[in-house]
Amino acid sequence: MWKIKYRMDLSGLVLSLIQSPLFIISFSFWLIAFILIKILGKKRDNVTLFFPFLILIRSKWLNNLFHRIAKKSPKFWKFFWNIGIVISFILMLYALYFFVSNFFQLIVNPKPENAIMPLIPGVTIDLPMFTVMIVPLLITITVHEFSHAIAAETDGVQVKSSGILGAGIFFIVGYGAFVEVDDFQLNSRAFSSGTRLRVAAAGVWSNIILAGFIFLLLFLFPQTMHLSYETQGFQITEVIPNNEGGYNEFNLQPGDIVLKVNGTLIDNFEGPTLTQILLNQTADQTGIRCSAGDHLIFECYNSTSHTYYSRTVVLGARSYVGFSFEKYNTTAFKVTEKVPAIQGGNNYELDLSGKIFTHINGTPVNYDENITLNTFLTQFTPDYKLILTDDRGLNITIDVNFAPQLPTAHVLRNVFVGINFTQIDSDKVQISQILANKSEGGINEGRIPEGTIITKINGISINLTAQNFRDFIYKTIDPHPGDQLIFTDETGHNYTINTAPIPVIPVYIGISSQSYGIPKNWLGRITGPNFPIKYYQFLFYTWMISFSLALFNLLPAGIFDGGRMMKEVVAKIVGEQYDSKAIKKLRYEFNPEDRKQHLFTHNIHKIISCRIASEKQKSTNLIENQTQIQTKIQDQNQTQKEISELKTTESTQKSTEIKYRDLKFREIDTYGNGYIDTIEIVDIQVPSAKTIIEVEVEFEHDEKELVKKRIYKVISWLTGAIIAASLIISLVKFNDTFFWL
Repeated sequence: MWKIKYRMDLSGLVLSLIQSPLFIISFSFWLIAFILIKILGKKRDNVTLFFPFLILIRSKWLNNLFHRIAKKSPKFWKFFWNIGIVISFILMLYALYFFVSNFFQLIVNPKPENAIMPLIPGVTIDLPMFTVMIVPLLITITVHEFSHAIAAETDGVQVKSSGILGAGIFFIVGYGAFVEVDDFQLNSRAFSSGTRLRVAAAGVWSNIILAGFIFLLLFLFPQTMHLSYETQGFQITEVIPNNEGGYNEFNLQPGDIVLKVNGTLIDNFEGPTLTQILLNQTADQTGIRCSAGDHLIFECYNSTSHTYYSRTVVLGARSYVGFSFEKYNTTAFKVTEKVPAIQGGNNYELDLSGKIFTHINGTPVNYDENITLNTFLTQFTPDYKLILTDDRGLNITIDVNFAPQLPTAHVLRNVFVGINFTQIDSDKVQISQILANKSEGGINEGRIPEGTIITKINGISINLTAQNFRDFIYKTIDPHPGDQLIFTDETGHNYTINTAPIPVIPVYIGISSQSYGIPKNWLGRITGPNFPIKYYQFLFYTWMISFSLALFNLLPAGIFDGGRMMKEVVAKIVGEQYDSKAIKKLRYEFNPEDRKQHLFTHNIHKIISCRIASEKQKSTNLIENQTQIQTKIQDQNQTQKEISELKTTESTQKSTEIKYRDLKFREIDTYGNGYIDTIEIVDIQVPSAKTIIEVEVEFEHDEKELVKKRIYKVISWLTGAIIAASLIISLVKFNDTFFWL
């Protein structure tokens, strides 16, 4: 039985995965990639594939464009990128402060706003939102990468290629443009640390400028939209039937476009909005005060005839029971989920989940005759109580209140404190969460630490033997909005707590709606009613991604731009010392079609030897440092005989494993900086494909290189550890922010 159930669950999971839009998109992406590789044939070197993690598709057709832009005004670009270095270092300090302080906040007092989550489609961000972010992400990455290329070309560093990439674990979750700068040339002694800093900071600096420009467009958004749109009203998409808790089933129609409420122009750009009016937040400005039983006049717009008409709307009470329910059968309903106190639940202390109820205040439930819980909730104005009878005949009394505006709104019965409590004993409660004042609407942030154990309220010992904490406060203390409560902890320390009216949603229309732009002229009619909201989303996500990418990319760790900048700072502080030479051996896989091979070693004075190693040696496409002779050539005049002895000793040690054959070769200084960087095989007897070639080189060695690497590694690892720890804590503390397609 278990095996059958397991197979069914597994098959259902596989089916849901295959039907996922993200799966279809990613599958199509990889399929096109494989077809492209097949079509390219011999040119497939332009595609680098590490399935299912990464694909890079390269091209050189943009290289000339980068070169022309950079050489158009090189003095301007150098000055421009130098400013970027300064700004980037300032923001690097801010990024370090932000992530380190956020890390300690996650440890000491974690809040949802401190959580660090990667953008993973279908996991931390749903697919519809991800599709909105595609264009902003593409623009941000493209600007970033192209800036690296222009900065490199400005200083004469070669751009090898550019192209597009896709990354993920099968699912394509990262994509965009990329640029390959010749890092070997850039890191050579031919270029200064200033050049490397300009190239490293260019991408971040351009993202900062892009974010600033987009922020300006966001600031001017209302004024810009008013050029083509009279206002940003709303269109009704659904009217809730009266038997499901609605009030305007016969007063409004789906498709109605609302322009004004009681003569006041609705403006989702600058306000007032319908929500603000219903919450009485604009009563002084508009003169409209809403309460249950009132009527509003909606002035509507006909987009076809460009005429106007009116609708009369009834305001009902927004009744709230703090649980979701569904029809069980024609004579009962079932509670499906209970809302916890922290989310604004008002019946959180009752055992309701999964229960089936057949009577309300003694009246049998009958869906055929419209005797339902929704019907009862529309008949009376909160606050009151209902008695529910379950299918076993047990009665449970529930509270019916106005719907909450904020989390923890109904933690206490008649006042709001913005604090959630957890009972830990019959005479103790613990402060489990405090809402932030600015971001969450709290009123007591900073007045009492989370985790504090409370034993007294206003000098009265807590007694929860026969009641819950909510009833204890209501019956024993009976606070009123504006009163101050004195909480006393186990040590006798007192904390003064503010109270306020419970933030609720007082009225309810019973509609669903979406933003709708009312056109002012021909341009507004061409761009359409949805353009303003789409344009705003584009601006917002472009700004958010640009600034976030810049901030994160400035961290001094790994392959981030901030890491490269920090590496240059460390190198500048420690310095360099090229007092000696060293010898090392390099191996690579020979390609008869291209006899030249880059050696990827800086400061090579000469190539001592080039040999064929035994073909028994494992093949590799990458150059590897197989052996480095530790003996440094301290004296510049050391004889060739001594070098030969070193080579002979090494060959003797390997004689049982490798057979050598000397090859004729040519040394090449590709960059014209006085150092060899490439070898070309010119031997008459050409080695076969995939033969392992061993090259022995003599190069200048930086005595301080090891010290610089160790310092940078410490900085990089510390930064990486803080980010990784922040991610782990965020996953553990706030894993409910994850969802799956």
